[in-house]
Amino acid sequence: MPHSVEVDRAARIGANIARARQRRGLTLDGLAELSCVSRATISALERGHGNPGVQTLWSLADALGLNFAALLGDEPASALVEDAGVSVRLVERQTTPPVIETYILELPAGESRQAKPHLPGVLEHVVVLAGEMRTGPAARPQTLRAGQSMSFAADVDHIYAAGNAACRALVSVVYPEITPGTPDHDLPWPAGGPDWDAVTAILSRATVEVQNGLGVSVTTFRASPVGRISEEGLDRLRRHVEGLPASPAVRRFLVTSADPAVITLYRGSPMRDLGPRPQGLAGDLGARCWDLARQAVQRRVEGDAARLEDVARAPGTIIEAALAADVLTRAGRPTVPHGINVQAAQTGRGASDGRRLLEDRIDVDACEAYDLVHPAHARRALAVAGALPSVEGLRILDVGTGPGLPLAMLRELRPDLSALAVDPSEVAVAQLKRRFASDPNVEIRQASVTDLAPPASPFFCAVSIGALHHLDTAAFLSSIRGQLETGGLLIVADEMLAPFRTRQERQAALIRHHLWYVLDTLVSLPSGSHPGDVALAEKLREDLPMAQALAQGGRTEAAIRKIRALHEELVLVERPVLPSHPLAVFSRFHLLELQALVAGLDDEVDPKTFPARFLALARCCGFELRSHQRLYATDGDGDLDAGTHLFVLEAL
Repeated sequence: MPHSVEVDRAARIGANIARARQRRGLTLDGLAELSCVSRATISALERGHGNPGVQTLWSLADALGLNFAALLGDEPASALVEDAGVSVRLVERQTTPPVIETYILELPAGESRQAKPHLPGVLEHVVVLAGEMRTGPAARPQTLRAGQSMSFAADVDHIYAAGNAACRALVSVVYPEITPGTPDHDLPWPAGGPDWDAVTAILSRATVEVQNGLGVSVTTFRASPVGRISEEGLDRLRRHVEGLPASPAVRRFLVTSADPAVITLYRGSPMRDLGPRPQGLAGDLGARCWDLARQAVQRRVEGDAARLEDVARAPGTIIEAALAADVLTRAGRPTVPHGINVQAAQTGRGASDGRRLLEDRIDVDACEAYDLVHPAHARRALAVAGALPSVEGLRILDVGTGPGLPLAMLRELRPDLSALAVDPSEVAVAQLKRRFASDPNVEIRQASVTDLAPPASPFFCAVSIGALHHLDTAAFLSSIRGQLETGGLLIVADEMLAPFRTRQERQAALIRHHLWYVLDTLVSLPSGSHPGDVALAEKLREDLPMAQALAQGGRTEAAIRKIRALHEELVLVERPVLPSHPLAVFSRFHLLELQALVAGLDDEVDPKTFPARFLALARCCGFELRSHQRLYATDGDGDLDAGTHLFVLEAL
C-alpha cells in the first residue's frame, strides 16, 4: 500500500477513535482500562501515528460500544488492516437494525488470530472461501474447508487459524438490536368501551403486582398492521392512564415513541422524617428549614402554596429557598429555587493535568449551576448541619468541597462556622474562590485530602458532602482519620448503591439508583421554549422510563446500550447556553445525572460503594458508627439500600 494511503488511513482511523471516545465522554485512561490497549498507543493512534492492528482496533471498538467498521471508515483505502500478514477488508455494511458487517479475512499459512469477546448478543457467520480454517469459540473450534460454514455466539473468546496453507473466509458480524423485550401484556389498540375496561383491569392488576413485589410491569399497545395510532388516540390513552386510581407505592409512565407502552414501576417513599430538630439548629432559620424538610416527606403543600413559592423564588438564603422548592416539586409543582446560578454553566467542562478528576467526565460548572434541583441536595446539607457539634466557632475540614454550594448552605445555617475547604479540581477551586471571595471564615486549598500532611492541631470535625463517591473510599477514610483527633467526628452525606457482588450487579444498581433521581423530577416544557430544550426534556421522558424498566427486569445490557445511545444523542442536541425556560433547569440537571451514570458504567470518577461496605471500610480505617440516616431512597426498601445517606462516624 502506498505510504500516502497508509498515512491517510491512519489519520482517518485516529480521528474516528478520538471522535468516538469524546462522544462517549471517556478519558484516555478510561478507554485504556476498558480496552486493555495502552494509553500511549491510543494517544498515538488518535494523532494519526502508527499502523493499528486488527486486534487493537477490535478491542477499541468493543470498549467504545461500536462495530469494527465505525473505526475503519467506509472508504476502501481505510478498509484494509494488516497485522502479521492477517488482513481484514470490509466488503459490506448494513446500518439499519440489525447492524451487519461483512469482511474478507485472509490468513497466511500457520497464522492465527485470537479474538476477544464482542458485546453480549453478537453473532458471527463464517464461510470459508479457500483453504482450511479452524474457527469458532476458543473452547470448541471446528475445522472448516472451502465451501463449509458455521455460526457461533461471538461474545466469548474465539479464534481463526489457518492450517498448512493460506486461507480466506467471508465473516459476517451481526450486532443485536436494542429491544424492550417481551412485555407483560401486548394488547391490540382498544376498539371501544369494553376494550378500555379491559385496559383498566390489566393496568390495575399490574399496580397490585408491582406494589406487592414485582419490580416492573410493561403493557404495550399495537396498531393495526396497516395503520398507526393517531395523536387523538394517544391523547385518549394518556387521559385514561392519568385517570386510573393512584397508588402511593407505584409510578406509571406512558411512552409513545415506538409502540405505546405503559410502564408500571415500584416506587416506595423516598423520604422519611429527619426526627427532632437538633440543638445546633436552634435559630429561626434552622427551625423554618427543619419544618420545610418535614413538609417534603408528606408530598402535599400545607397552607398557602403562594407563600412557599415566594420563599423558593425570592432573594434570601439558598438553603431555605431550595427546601421550599423541594416541597413544591415533591407535591407535583416543579419549582426552580432562588440560588440557581445559570451563568456558572457557561464556562463548560474543564480539563485536568493528567490525573483523572471529576471534570474529566462531568461538567463541574454545570453542577454548580443546576445542583439545587437535585432531589435532597438541600436536605443533605440541612442534615449535616444538624449533625455538627453545637460548639460555638467550630472549625471543620471540608473534604472534596467542589464548587462550594453545600458549604455555603452550612455557613447560612451556622454563621459561626469556619472551614478549611480542600479539593483537587482546578475548576472547582476557581468556583470556590468566587463564591467565598469575601468570606474570611473559609480557607481554600487546592489539594486532595490524601496529599494533606498531618496537622499540628488535628480537627475535631470533618465533613464530606457529595464527594466520597468520586474517590477511593479506603484512601479517603484513612486520610481523613489522619486529620482528626481521637474522638473527633467525620460526617459524610453521599450517594450509595444497593449491595452488589459482581460487576453486572453493580452496573444494574448504578442504573436503578441514578435514574430515580431523574424520573422523580421529569418535566414537560411549555410552548415557546427553545426547540433544543424541548427535545432534551421529551427524549428523557420517552427513553429513561424504559431504561429503568429494562434494569428492573434484569436486562442490564439492554439498559446500558439504551442509556449510552441516549447520552450520545443528547450531547449532540443543539440548545441555548442558558435554559430558555425555568423548568429547563431540570432537564439540564438530568443531563448531568446521565453524565454521572455513564461515567459510573465506565468505572471512571464515580466509584460508588454500598452502605454496608462503606461501614466495613470505615471500621478498617479507625472509625466507628455513631448514627446513620437514609435521607433519600432510590433503589430498595432497606435502610442500607441505595440513595443519599448521612453517616456520623467517630474516630477511634
